[in-house]
Amino acid sequence: MMKNAHLKRGLPSRLGALAVISTALVAGLAASPATAQPTTAASGAASAVATGWSPPARGYVALGDSFTAGQGAPPYSSDACKQSRYTGYPTVAAVFSLYRLSENRACSGATVADTAAQLAGVSVETKLVTLTVGGIDAGSNEVLAGCAANPDPAVDPCKTALATSAAKLAALGPQLVGLYATIAATLPNAKVVVLNYPRLFNPGVAPLGDLVNTASDGLNAVIAGAVAATGNPRVVLVDATQEFAGHGIGSRLPYIAFDPANLLATANFHPNALGNAFGYARALANDRVLSR
Repeated sequence: MMKNAHLKRGLPSRLGALAVISTALVAGLAASPATAQPTTAASGAASAVATGWSPPARGYVALGDSFTAGQGAPPYSSDACKQSRYTGYPTVAAVFSLYRLSENRACSGATVADTAAQLAGVSVETKLVTLTVGGIDAGSNEVLAGCAANPDPAVDPCKTALATSAAKLAALGPQLVGLYATIAATLPNAKVVVLNYPRLFNPGVAPLGDLVNTASDGLNAVIAGAVAATGNPRVVLVDATQEFAGHGIGSRLPYIAFDPANLLATANFHPNALGNAFGYARALANDRVLSR
């Protein structure tokens, strides 16, 4: 197991308090407008009240796995899928844009096949889709489980877990190309925004962390290649790694949830409220996805 004391270093209580306060602030900003999402978007709300006019809402659906569901930012609106009730990035993004979040269909543990199934019943008038998917298919859970006790890539079970992951990763690219093409064909009016995965650990914080980060880099390369291979201008990649840089587990202000006292905590190894807001939602804003 990783040494808990090692991960606790560099996390002074004052910055921990700042993280809590910031999380509460993000939750407060997101919670109130979210209740009004079925009728209007938060952006431009003040002018709508003053003039009696409200901008047309653009339908937005979120798909994919636990990173889009918001598993690292409880409380959850769905215990089965671990969808964040207030601070998942789709909710935050919708609050600060003209897009109305019709539904977050993302679910913890979702694979490429599961994500394709999430399309059932989605309106063809949808204007924006965001998704994260591929981590489960690439064997991320097996790597974490197999390498946690001993992250030496030359020793089992870590060696076998990495070999299995490499084989799955090699087959993942065509699966992602098929998924992205299916989403674009099913929702002909939508921009399909593919988000990649952040590095979960600050470099050097733990041997397991460096190994997991390398695996994430490999997965992100496959995702980028699959987006390019679709050849569809409506399918775009938003690289969120720069927004998360310097905020992994072990940093002074982490954007990734990790409870060293409970290694089995549900939220562990997923973007927390800060990561959803200042990582993923900021990446969407920085790439001007939300202003189109």
